[in-house]
Formats: sequence, structure tokens, C-alpha cells
Amino acid sequence: MKKIIILVLIIGLPILIYIMTINNKVYYIALGDSLAAGQNPYKSMAYGYADYVADNLRTRKKLDFYTKKFAVSGYRIIDLINDINDNKKILIDNKEITIKHALAKSDIITISIGSDDLFYKMGINGFDSVYYSETDSRKYVDEVILDVDNLLVLIKKYCKEDIILIGYYNPLWHMKKDYAKELDPVFVYANKRMKEISKKNSVIYIDIHKMFENNTDYLPNPIDIHPSDEGYSAISKRVIEAIDKYILN
Repeated sequence: MKKIIILVLIIGLPILIYIMTINNKVYYIALGDSLAAGQNPYKSMAYGYADYVADNLRTRKKLDFYTKKFAVSGYRIIDLINDINDNKKILIDNKEITIKHALAKSDIITISIGSDDLFYKMGINGFDSVYYSETDSRKYVDEVILDVDNLLVLIKKYCKEDIILIGYYNPLWHMKKDYAKELDPVFVYANKRMKEISKKNSVIYIDIHKMFENNTDYLPNPIDIHPSDEGYSAISKRVIEAIDKYILN
């Protein structure tokens, strides 16, 4: 009997340890536009907030898998919706992974998308000032938020775990301060609506609006709207705080 117990312990204990360890690790994918992909202020693909998040999880031995290959610079909401409906495929280590498979396996998904939609609807290109009434501005925001809501509903058909939605910042302060000031209520309203649909869809929401306000360290290039390494790192810290508070606690 003792021999049987010892044999069970010898065989079973390593398996139990492995199961407990693997269950504590997360499958993480980043979805969205140039922010999710990590485009820097000088039009190159570099280290983005998702990479910093993955590094943090990896250092703490909490990471099982990570990719940001489904994130594409310039993506609008409809592009990501189409990718999911078409079950887009990517290659990682010569292995084919579909987006639906990745969504289903994911423990954590971060999403940053919709700013390109909002800029397009409002005719903003970062240099030419286009002013709208508050009614028109809110109408454009509501259209974008409805699309984000539809996207979240679609993603949650496949992902049953945690989703983190990242809000919008005003990237125009260092381009035209008067124009940025005029437009800032639009970003405030957009983030308010993002928070509302996050709550509706049981999604974690992260507001980054204030941290970018008049911050040339985070937005160093006066003719580009993308964050610096410091800016991406700052976003990642907010994401990591949310992961520790709501997911890995």
C-alpha cells in the first residue's frame, strides 16, 4: 500500500505542479490599430504598450502566449470586425493561427481602436482645422461608439475571459493648441461613452486621456499623433495595474 502511495505521489505530483503552473499563465493577444501594433512617432513599427505588458507578464512567469500580429496600423473598427468574420489567419513560428481560435483561447485581450474612425468622420487630419457643433460632434462619436459596441459583442461570442478596452487621448495639443482645446470635449465625451459600453459589455476600461494632455514627452513629434516609448510604457502601466487588480488578484 505504501509503495502504491509513493508511486502515485511520484507520478501525480509533477503533473499537479504542471497543471497549477500552466493555469496561472495567460494567453494574451492585442487587437486594434496602430497603437495596438506599436507604431512610433516616426512612422516605424516599434515597441508598443502591448509589448511592455507582455514583458511584464513574462518577467513574472505569468505569460503563456502573446501576439500583436492581429493589430494593424490604420485599422478602423470595420476592419477588425471583418477580420473576425473572415477568420483571419497569421503565422507564428511557421504555425497557422486563426483569429477565432486566438479569441477562444485568450485569457486577456487588449483593444485600442476607433480613433481612426473618429478622425475620419470629423475630417481631422492633424493639420487642417475643422470645427463642428456640439450636436454634430456627439453624433459622430455616437456612431463610432455603436461600432465599438458591436465589435465587443462579436468578440465576446468567442472570448469568454477578460477584455481590456483602452480609451482615446487628444493627440493634437502639440500640433495646434487652439484646435486641440476646441476638440478636447469631443475626446472627453468619447471616453465617457467608451466607459458606458465597457460597463454594458462587462469589459475593463482604461482612460488615458489626462495623461497625454499637453505632454510632449509622450507625444514628441509635432507632426505625428503616435506616442513615444515613454507614452507606450505609461499606457502599459495602466493596463498592468488593471490586470493585477481585476484579473490576476
